[in-house]
Amino acid sequence: MQKSPEGQAPDSSLEVLFPDRQLTVGGVDLTVRELTFSEQLRHNHLLAPMADALAAIPPEQLEGPDSINVIFDALALYADSLRELLAISCGQSVAWIDALPPGDGEALILSWWMVNSSFFVRRLWRPRLLAMARGQSEQAGGASSPTSSAPGTVASL
Repeated sequence: MQKSPEGQAPDSSLEVLFPDRQLTVGGVDLTVRELTFSEQLRHNHLLAPMADALAAIPPEQLEGPDSINVIFDALALYADSLRELLAISCGQSVAWIDALPPGDGEALILSWWMVNSSFFVRRLWRPRLLAMARGQSEQAGGASSPTSSAPGTVASL
């Protein structure tokens, strides 16, 4: 990670562009990768309930050192979906995921969360961004005029 020109906060732009993480889990060197757009669409039935559970968490619980436990608890409610998503993201089977010792499993989930959390953040922000866009368009254009009525005459044949 690089320091910003002011020397304040680290520059995470490369992590945003290339969020994949390499780690050794269960004795296997693997890459935990961000799900592609197509995978997110195909596996939305797995992702959406987890995203809704995360969205239901009060914001104050997502602050502080225990926030990762709150996130993990919400994800654990959908353990079967999470196991499948982990397997897809790291290129291993669900059976391999199931055989991991607890420490390795937690390391894998943490890496998966760091790599894929942007999906959940975008999903949380989508309704707010849409509302903001609608509000700006109404402010810019004013109220829309009513549709015009049908013509008073019918064209002759």
